[in-house]
Amino acid sequence: MKTLLLAALLCSTASLAWYSNASYASTVDSDRVCTETDCSKELRRLIRLARSGSGDAAALVAMAYATGDGLEQSNEQAIRYLRMGVRQRNAMAVFLMSDWLRNGFMLEQDLAESQRLLDQAVNLKYAPAQYAKAVQLLQAEQEAQLPEAIRLLELATEQRLASAMLLSAQLKQYGAGVEQDLPGAAELYRKLVLAGQVSARPYLQEVTALLAADQQHQTLVEELRQVENMEVIRVTGQALQANNMLEGIVKRLSASGLYDNRSIGSRIRGVSCEQSGSNCGVIRPDSSSGSISEALAGGK
Repeated sequence: MKTLLLAALLCSTASLAWYSNASYASTVDSDRVCTETDCSKELRRLIRLARSGSGDAAALVAMAYATGDGLEQSNEQAIRYLRMGVRQRNAMAVFLMSDWLRNGFMLEQDLAESQRLLDQAVNLKYAPAQYAKAVQLLQAEQEAQLPEAIRLLELATEQRLASAMLLSAQLKQYGAGVEQDLPGAAELYRKLVLAGQVSARPYLQEVTALLAADQQHQTLVEELRQVENMEVIRVTGQALQANNMLEGIVKRLSASGLYDNRSIGSRIRGVSCEQSGSNCGVIRPDSSSGSISEALAGGK
């Protein structure tokens, strides 16, 4: 294992690692959803859904209270709703609680409990938790833990988590911890660039140049160069778009019937249909979030 190279790669991807960025206390207005738009209606509905057993809603409400984004900032309420989500074994809530405990945010720092919750979120197949655990194992620099680290990283990559995709691509590019796979690295960089991850563009250019030296990859090189020259257009009005997405989450959770005491499935307040053992579907926002803005934007 190329220890020094791997360490350098971990440092280079730290800016995309959610657990390194989750400084909720320093959330600025530009990152908030509810500064230019009124989220009060959606958040009131999320509060009702959380009280009826939606772990996703509980996690989003906790973020809103923690950051003061759409709700008056309240440590007490943030902790209360996050604990609701954790009791529902909601992956987003469990991972968020793990981070709060690790960083001593809102709660007294408890590294042992934080680790337990991180492992629980991994078992719940939550991509940000899989990535965080993979990085943790890689940083331990123990050869015996490398296969598990790579496995978790691949699982998070399959779920299109941007930070996991970038690190996976770099490992493939440099053959650090895995067999060198330039075409595989190029494909991941290509997906990231097309998704608007501008930090991946220099890596894509570097791999494309390496592949160009081999005649058997000429078709692939041409495709990659088309992506290199492609300008990714970002949609403006992000606050309004995020607000619409928040409304969409509320509607999907409500329409699912999982958290309505009158609906078929679980009729027990605070117990969702999925936990009752009945045959029902589950809708979960998939994100790597520490704020409502990140929850809606996602970590992919």
